Amino acid sequence: MITEMKRIPATKDSHPFITAADSCDLKKYGYVEEEFFQTGTANIYDETPDGSLKVTYKNAPYTTRLLVRRPKKTEKFSGNVVIEILNASARFDIDRDWMLLWRKIVRDGDIYIGITSKGHVVDALKRFDPKRYEKINWANPTPDRPGPEGASFDFIQEYEMGLFWDMLVDLAKELRKDTSELNPIRGFGRNWLYLAGWSQSGSYVARIVHSFAYLPQNCKKGPLFDGYFNSGSGANDKPLNSYAASGRMMFGRPSRPSGASLIACKEPFMAVNTESENRSVFWHGDFDEPACKFRTWQIPCSSHDTRYTLIDYYLPQIKDMEKADTVCTWEGVPENGVPMDTPYEPIFAAAFKALIDWVRSGIPAPHALKIKTEMTYEPTDMTGALIANRKDIFGNALGGIRYPYADCPTGSCQSYTVHEDGKSIQMMFGTVKPFPADQLKAMYGSLSAYRKLCEKSTDAAIAKGFILPEDREYMVDSCVRIAKERGLTD
Repeated sequence: MITEMKRIPATKDSHPFITAADSCDLKKYGYVEEEFFQTGTANIYDETPDGSLKVTYKNAPYTTRLLVRRPKKTEKFSGNVVIEILNASARFDIDRDWMLLWRKIVRDGDIYIGITSKGHVVDALKRFDPKRYEKINWANPTPDRPGPEGASFDFIQEYEMGLFWDMLVDLAKELRKDTSELNPIRGFGRNWLYLAGWSQSGSYVARIVHSFAYLPQNCKKGPLFDGYFNSGSGANDKPLNSYAASGRMMFGRPSRPSGASLIACKEPFMAVNTESENRSVFWHGDFDEPACKFRTWQIPCSSHDTRYTLIDYYLPQIKDMEKADTVCTWEGVPENGVPMDTPYEPIFAAAFKALIDWVRSGIPAPHALKIKTEMTYEPTDMTGALIANRKDIFGNALGGIRYPYADCPTGSCQSYTVHEDGKSIQMMFGTVKPFPADQLKAMYGSLSAYRKLCEKSTDAAIAKGFILPEDREYMVDSCVRIAKERGLTD
């Protein structure tokens, strides 16, 4: 139950952590950013053998935070509300879906709400601004209880991640009440709610669908959420609490697929993956059934993290990151290549627009080919996987959504990065080995000719619904800029 929704104003001396005000120049687009502290009580749940929920602790107190980015004027509101489960994998709040979608969001007048998902980020918040975040509370109500056996990705003794489910469900219900004092966007009118989660947070989305969305108390007045957006993730359910058996959701070293995944959902569900996931996330095909509205898109020549999403986006916030003692780096060495720099944001934006059209207009999202893979029976690279992408003559993946960075390559893409020791890897942040300038010249002739090829590829993707017309210039210019950086000239 939510008992208080309090706006925490930004001042000259205090502002929200991971603010988008500078990174995205929100004022330019007529947007404002607000931070709220949501206070209340939450039950902690576990699963019974038949998969149903049982309450293991009632009414644990909490205070968490929300980041709201909205049009300054209510008449600019599109009706679409994106609720992102902020990613906690690096032990600070990561608003990755915002990074991927913000150009579409501010262009169309959508509202964005990011909600902290785990106590793991509390320490970073309080290092950044102890006074501002003094009241944030994810306290474990059973701190004397022995922890789970073995290492757990979700367990830190003083925090309980199981508080999250009621935080989110109760927020969704308040967002439907336009006059509620507990609604941080009250007064904006009717809305459609879309739950989004990147990477680890995608397993939260799966858990909501499987365990909470269809409970009678959560859908008697309509759906809990109108649509779901799962990005860079799989279908694994997040453990219900910090003590449940868990580990990293999917990013170990898979040897072979354990079976294809599917999320059966009455509301439209979009799943968009990069090459980093396609070794271990094996989605079933698309569905258009009343109880299973599902699409999966896969992006070749990409990796989970990119130069933009893990480095460039944070440059305006570097001092804030340092105060929070958080680091975002590429872990490779120059002789092996450069950080993955694929401009895949427009594809995610198109996927989200397709989700909205499916929800609001009943237009099913476009179907997309998967990246082509094959069993190798012996590992062919340092991931240790027995599944490999089928590649073209340039060493890049075949299949998937085609776009200029894949159709008009200026380097060979690898979805992981080899560390300096040459023996270990970073699975999430890929490497590109740029083609030499003379090879680019031989392949494309000139930068002007290359631009025309990028325009042709982009237009083909637009025609299929994989890039929005509004993002045509961004996609083309991004690929041309990269080619120029690699030595292609007129």
